[in-house]
Amino acid sequence: MYPPRISAVRRPSALITFLYTSGPRRNPSHPRLFTQNSQLLLISRPAFRPELPFLHRASAIRPPSVHPRNSFPAQIARLITTEQKRYIIDQTWLAAKWTTYIWVGVALLATMGFGLNTMRLERRYPAPPEWSWVSRLNYWYAHWNEDPSSTSNGLVDWAVVGNCYMRLLLSLENPKEDGQSLHSQLGDEEDIYVEGIGKTGFDITSKSEPWRRGYHICLMGAARVAEHLDGCLVDTTRHIVFPPEVIIGPSNPRPKPVPFGAESPPLEENCKPAFEAPEKFYMKILTTHGFSTRQRLDAAIAYADWLSFKGLPSSAEEMYDWGLDIAMGALPVGVDNVVDTRTGIINDNATFITPNLLTATTALACHHAQNNNLSTALPIFLSILRSRRNLPTLPESPISSSPSSSSLPSSSLSQTIRSFIGAPPFPPPPSTEDLPAVRTPAAPCEEAGVMAHIGEILFASTSPSPTAPSSSLFRSGNSTTKASESHQAGLSWTREAVALAEETLSSIGAPSSTVTSMTAESKSEARDRCIECLEVGMRNWNRMVELLRQTEDSNRKKGEETKAEGWLLVGRRKMGEEVEEGRWAREAKLVEERGKKVRALIGEQRLTASGEAGAGGGSGFFIG
Repeated sequence: MYPPRISAVRRPSALITFLYTSGPRRNPSHPRLFTQNSQLLLISRPAFRPELPFLHRASAIRPPSVHPRNSFPAQIARLITTEQKRYIIDQTWLAAKWTTYIWVGVALLATMGFGLNTMRLERRYPAPPEWSWVSRLNYWYAHWNEDPSSTSNGLVDWAVVGNCYMRLLLSLENPKEDGQSLHSQLGDEEDIYVEGIGKTGFDITSKSEPWRRGYHICLMGAARVAEHLDGCLVDTTRHIVFPPEVIIGPSNPRPKPVPFGAESPPLEENCKPAFEAPEKFYMKILTTHGFSTRQRLDAAIAYADWLSFKGLPSSAEEMYDWGLDIAMGALPVGVDNVVDTRTGIINDNATFITPNLLTATTALACHHAQNNNLSTALPIFLSILRSRRNLPTLPESPISSSPSSSSLPSSSLSQTIRSFIGAPPFPPPPSTEDLPAVRTPAAPCEEAGVMAHIGEILFASTSPSPTAPSSSLFRSGNSTTKASESHQAGLSWTREAVALAEETLSSIGAPSSTVTSMTAESKSEARDRCIECLEVGMRNWNRMVELLRQTEDSNRKKGEETKAEGWLLVGRRKMGEEVEEGRWAREAKLVEERGKKVRALIGEQRLTASGEAGAGGGSGFFIG
């Protein structure tokens, strides 16, 4: 039996023991990478081992001749580890990706906001559908910038509005854009030029009614801009508009300082007129063949008002006469002796009286009154009032009480969806006002406005009027005030005007049979007209009474001083004795109380019209 064998234990040699125990212990699951050096090896003396060029990434990417071992890129490549490179690449990719997402989102939100704003402007200011999108965009932004409520400070930048209107005008008059089939009145060979104005109007009869109406709105808007920018200059180096009083140059030796924070004023040699003259646009409307009578009349009256504002009453009167000729030119053949062209007075027996004639004669009468031609203005106003009161009554249209198909929920929902997706329709054409005028429910407001003008003229005239009632004496205390016949007549007309306007405004706001046939637009226009007439009447009434009260107090003081000068001192007032209020002092208090009621009525009507709480907080005029 053999003795048990003891298995021999193999021990490592000394070289193997030295190789495995001389260095730091490492985890067998993580082998050492030859291309990655730990931080310990980076800051300590490198171990002695053979250099293998194919294991060095820097030498593999760039040859040693370009980037030697001691160059900066090589050092950076040796310092950045593989994990750090991968981390930097991932973070750079994420940053680029999210930056792209953010900018794309911002661009989409901006496009969405622009589209929503365009839809809102399109519904607020409908444009002719046959215009190009760029022309309609200029049309929308011109109206939006012209609206003071669209700005934070309530001011209108007329330079921006003018740029929008001019771009629109150039597009409409360009045959290659929206001005197709637009030609001169003499044909395509030549145009008509007027000295100081330029080229006259076109022949637009071949265009549709929405196109012509939009073109008229554009020209009138450009004329308004020209009025506001009259005299202003634009700096050609910076393209900024400045008023003429701040320009530095020989024509303005003492320029005014600009407000704090504004741009520095320009030199006169670097400036040119900021906009065209207003008469260029008004004359283009008056000479264009294709506009309606009302459109040409509005341009003539606006141009006459501008001439009157510039201190040219004779030229303004000629333009008012031109407007009257335009209104009379639309009368049918055989209708004569309606208005006396020399005086502007409407004939008593005239039956074919159009709204254009009433508008033209009213503007002419206001012009004479503003230039102190009271004897000429008063007969015109009296003839206008007589003509308005003799107008035939408007026949009431029957109102159907049966529910229509549009009131059904499904139809209403489909209409709402279509109105949200599609473009809103252009408003229907207004009346040319060439037919005989009729007496509408809002006619009393027009009469009240004419009566207020008559009362103002009578009160301002110094000579007694044949239409004034008999004179009377108003006694108050120790003094006697005698109001002239013209003052009494003016006050009487003004009181009646205020009462008529107040009654009509109350009837428009209340549901009654006289206004149920009126549309929402006509009701709003009638309400605004009544509010305007009521404010004018109350303003005139307050000023008249205040003037008479001051005259009454002055006469009382003079009477007391005359009595006190006597040697018996009989007329001297005792200390503490109360002075009895005069006639006009009492009426001034009545006017103040009436003003409070009128303000409440106007505020209620404006609140009803707007449908918003607090929209009619007051009338905003002088009383109270």
